[in-house]
Amino acid sequence: MKFNLFNPYLLAASAIISACFILPKPAQAASWLECNGDSGKKLRWSGNSTTARINTISFPPGSLLQSVERGINATNTNPSPFVINTTTETGGVGSGNGQNEIYASSISPPGVAQMRYHCYWLFGWHYGLDEVDIVLDSSGRSWTTSQNKSSNTVYTGSRLPIDAVINHEAGHYLGLMHVNWEYNVMGDSWRHHHTNGATARTYFGEDASHGSRVLYGSQNSTFNDVSASHWRRTGASGEYSSHGRVRIRNASNTATLSGITIAGEPGYRVNRGSTVRPEFTIENNGKQTHNNVSYGIYISTNDYISYGDTRIGGGSFGSIHPADVYTTTIPVTIPSNLNPGQNYWLGIIVDENNTISEVSGSNNRAYIPIRVD
Repeated sequence: MKFNLFNPYLLAASAIISACFILPKPAQAASWLECNGDSGKKLRWSGNSTTARINTISFPPGSLLQSVERGINATNTNPSPFVINTTTETGGVGSGNGQNEIYASSISPPGVAQMRYHCYWLFGWHYGLDEVDIVLDSSGRSWTTSQNKSSNTVYTGSRLPIDAVINHEAGHYLGLMHVNWEYNVMGDSWRHHHTNGATARTYFGEDASHGSRVLYGSQNSTFNDVSASHWRRTGASGEYSSHGRVRIRNASNTATLSGITIAGEPGYRVNRGSTVRPEFTIENNGKQTHNNVSYGIYISTNDYISYGDTRIGGGSFGSIHPADVYTTTIPVTIPSNLNPGQNYWLGIIVDENNTISEVSGSNNRAYIPIRVD
C-alpha cells in the first residue's frame, strides 16, 4: 500500500539556517554542533523539553499519526532527561514560523530536519536551538506504518517505515548530527532495528543515547537497557554509516560461511558438529557500565528466539559500556542431532538471567537464519 503524505500550505520557505563558527563535534561516537568550536557551547535546547506539532493534514489520526508518534517515542526512550512532547495541528506549516512541526512536503531525501539555531557574540556568546521542523517526503514514496517485517523494504517487504525516519530526524531535533563511523540511528536508520519473530522495531540505540546524555546530562531515574541486534556497521556512505546483516564466521574467525537466502532473509550454511562464530551487535543503551552480562545462544525452528528453544551455548560479556557499540562473534558448536537440509534460526538472548532491571526486555534477542548440511 502506498501512503500519500499531504503537503499543507507553507507559511514560509523552508531552510536550514546556519551561522558562523558552527562545527560538528564527535565524542567517542556521537556527533553534535558546537558554537565557535567550543565544547562548552553545544547547540541544544535551553530546557529539557519542547513540543513538536504533528500536522494532521499530512498525518491524519489513525495509523499514520500513530507511526509518527511511535518514532518520537523511540527517540524519547533514552537516558537523558530531554523529552519531545507532541500535540497535533492543522493548517499551514513552515520553517521560521516559531513552531516545531512535523509534516510532509515534496523533498528530495526521504526526510529532513530543518534546524534553526543561533551562535553569535554580543557582550558574551549566545547560542542554542531555536526551531526544528521534521519533514517527510510526500512525492510518491511507498511508506508503511507497520512494524511487520513483511512490510519493511530491508526485510521481505517493499515499503519504507515512517517511524524509522522520524526516529532519525528526531535525533537531529535533540541536536545530534550524522555519524558514519559506528552502527547507529544517525547513520542508516533503515537498517537499525530490534527484530525477533515477525516484528522489526526502530530504536534510538547506544550511540544516540550517549549523545543525548552529552547534550542534556543523565536523567535522575534508573535507566538500564542492554540489547542485541542482527545489524552491524559495514562502512560509510558520505555522512552516514552503512549497515548490513551480521554474519556467521568460521571457527578461526578468518572467513564468512557460505550464504543462502532463507524465508527471504540472508542466512548461512552450517555443518552439524562444526564450530562456528555467529556475529551479533550488543549495545548498552543506558547510562552506566554493566559487567558480567550473561548471554545464551539458542537454536530455534523459527525466527522467534525464546527460552523455550534449545540452548547450545552461553557465557558472559565482561563489560558493556554505554558509549561503544560492540559487534562481536561468539564461538558455538552446531548440534549433531539437527536434521540435515532443514532451516533453523541461531539466536542470542542477552541478560539471559535477568539480573539487570531494564526499561525493556523485548530487545534482548536477535537471530540469524541457518541451513544445516
